[in-house]
Amino acid sequence: MSRKNDVMKEKQVLASFISKLPEAIIICDANGLILLHDHQSEIYLLADKSNPVIPVLMTGKPITALIDKNLVEHALDEINEQLRKKVENTVSTFILQTHALVLETQVVPVLNSAGLFSGFVVILDDITQQSRAQKRVESLLNTLSKNARSPMASIRAAIEAMREFPGMDEQHQHQFKEIIYKESIVLSDILNSVSDEYSRLINTNKTLKQLFVKDFLQTVSRRSQDKFGLICRVTNRFDAENIKIKADPYTFINVFIFMLGRLKTETGLTEFYFNFYKKNAIALIDISWKGDPVSPQLLKQWESLDIGTQNMVLNISLKEALNQHQSAIWTYPEQDEVNDMPCVRFFIPADESLVQNILEPVSLIPESRIQIGDIEAFDHSDQALELDNRLLTELSYTSLIREINQATRVEEIIGKHSQLPRLIHSMLTSGTKIKTVTWLVTAFSDAILHKLLTFATKALGPSPVPFAFVTLGSEGRKEQTLKTDQDNAVIFKDSEDDGQTIEILQPYFLKLGEKVCTWLDQSGFDFCQGGIMAKNPKWCQPLSIWKDYFSSWIHAASPEDLLHTSIFFDFRFAYGDRQITDELTAYMMNQLSNWTGFFRNMAENAVYFKPPIGFFGNFSVRSKAPHKKCLDIKMASIPIVDFARIYSLKHGIRATATQDRLYQLYVKKVLSRNEYNELDQAYCFNMQIRFMTQIQAILGQNIKPDNYINPKHLSSIEKKMLKEVLKKIKAIQAKLRFDFIGDTDGLIS
Repeated sequence: MSRKNDVMKEKQVLASFISKLPEAIIICDANGLILLHDHQSEIYLLADKSNPVIPVLMTGKPITALIDKNLVEHALDEINEQLRKKVENTVSTFILQTHALVLETQVVPVLNSAGLFSGFVVILDDITQQSRAQKRVESLLNTLSKNARSPMASIRAAIEAMREFPGMDEQHQHQFKEIIYKESIVLSDILNSVSDEYSRLINTNKTLKQLFVKDFLQTVSRRSQDKFGLICRVTNRFDAENIKIKADPYTFINVFIFMLGRLKTETGLTEFYFNFYKKNAIALIDISWKGDPVSPQLLKQWESLDIGTQNMVLNISLKEALNQHQSAIWTYPEQDEVNDMPCVRFFIPADESLVQNILEPVSLIPESRIQIGDIEAFDHSDQALELDNRLLTELSYTSLIREINQATRVEEIIGKHSQLPRLIHSMLTSGTKIKTVTWLVTAFSDAILHKLLTFATKALGPSPVPFAFVTLGSEGRKEQTLKTDQDNAVIFKDSEDDGQTIEILQPYFLKLGEKVCTWLDQSGFDFCQGGIMAKNPKWCQPLSIWKDYFSSWIHAASPEDLLHTSIFFDFRFAYGDRQITDELTAYMMNQLSNWTGFFRNMAENAVYFKPPIGFFGNFSVRSKAPHKKCLDIKMASIPIVDFARIYSLKHGIRATATQDRLYQLYVKKVLSRNEYNELDQAYCFNMQIRFMTQIQAILGQNIKPDNYINPKHLSSIEKKMLKEVLKKIKAIQAKLRFDFIGDTDGLIS
């Protein structure tokens, strides 16, 4: 009896002690059953929000009835690992969200006299205000990014002008210095206003746990084996043993396990390799494998997916989890100085530089995945594609796109196109890359087309059979400029009802095409002069007819025929039933298989164009009005577009955008890294010249834009680059002759 009384007294003393602690406390036995808890834990975990003082019995319940089982298992697994390694001050930490609260949760083991695990203590600390402060910090950084871009662009432009013209007279020098001075004041004011609030908020930022990368990866390896049956081998360079990062362990472990699960599904492999090292202030962790690489587009899709956590403060996608840790990922298709296999690489701030970097301006600008400390760690030429793609998400929320999406009448759409030149001009002068700009135009035109088709189908009523509205040519390739006409078509499903003939079905879709094409013309997208539009009966046909079209173009067309139909091989789904276009694409690819005559005809057209550069390296310009002394910069880009199309169709690549096609050709090793970089840079340079020429016509001269440039109006650097681009075009035409026509004349190695 005395022994029982002693135990009761000990429990009362313990209960009295924990009731005085500021944190909520729960004590559990080795099986996870709650032995003791305080009232605060009831409020945190169980109380009704409308009446938080009602006590709720928790004793005797399993802790997993109150806290997600995955979180508890994670904590106990981490504790077990720490005990096995004899880590001092063993503890596991994670973040828990419950009704209106965000709780930092610590799990501490209880050991008996023999040093064996006999239970654990859960400590809950309310960090709701800290979490809100974190979100406010992120908002501040976004504000800084957007507001600082304009003065930074002006400063950059002024400096570049002074560098390009070192002999500038004093008056002009003074004017440029005034610009730099005034814009610097504006930028300073922005930084100061954000810095004051940022400094106040950053002190409430929740503390992440220090992790040794090697230990972290060993935990991931063990858990991925338990969950997926994977074998993950951890290797590191001799100088990487003590690399540390700061992270929420549960979230980051789930990030890596999620990635391994996706890679297993995509590659069909069960063996992967972890390699880690540090470059400047960045810890780099590679997941590599022996097999085919994954594309940046697929990686971007994975970023939007939930990583499978529950009850987390950021209910949480892969992208959000990475952003929470100021981290980034990228895919590498082939060997580099570190890896000799394809890999997914994580870029994570190393622990020793985290405090220093977090006090520096950290801006999530659209052109980059992240900016932290030493940006050189992210400076990879083959990374540019995916980094630029990230702007698309932000653009969908700009006011211009939002106004289009929210429009209720066609009249609200008409006139929006006039806002595009200034927006693009601002982007180009602030250093935005061309792929981002073309994606902006695509997002804009797609939004208008989708809204107009919504209006049209609402006016006409439901379609008699499913259909797909497709874009062709430059719009199908996602590379429209400000001078463009519309190329589109309708593909409707063949009816299974014998009574619904083409003559019965087609009128609905012709009316649809007439409405949409007319509205597009009124909205700034001119009618196609060649009549390739959905309102033309020839290009408004059932799927079976479209299959006949492609079969004829592939098997029976001459080079001259393909001159007018090549844009159909760039078709892209825009609205309706995507299965229709998927079926047509599969049919087209099947028909193309091993049909060499088609590729020969396409190649003959591609080499027909003569780049406007003479034998001695001088530009060949027009000698007659209206474009005297000018050359057509659009025509100078067509051989690159043709090259990407021909080789992509040859190798079964379904992408339609020229830059995407070039990248996929590089991934498939059709192009070397240097060939890919040269072609991509050549294409980007030509597109930039086209955009700037058209913007100057619209904003500077108030005339209709075109694609003609006078080389004399280019800077010396631009002239040199354009000549190099035109020489490169000659080289790729020689490659086309050699590969498809059998002509070795002029072949350039």
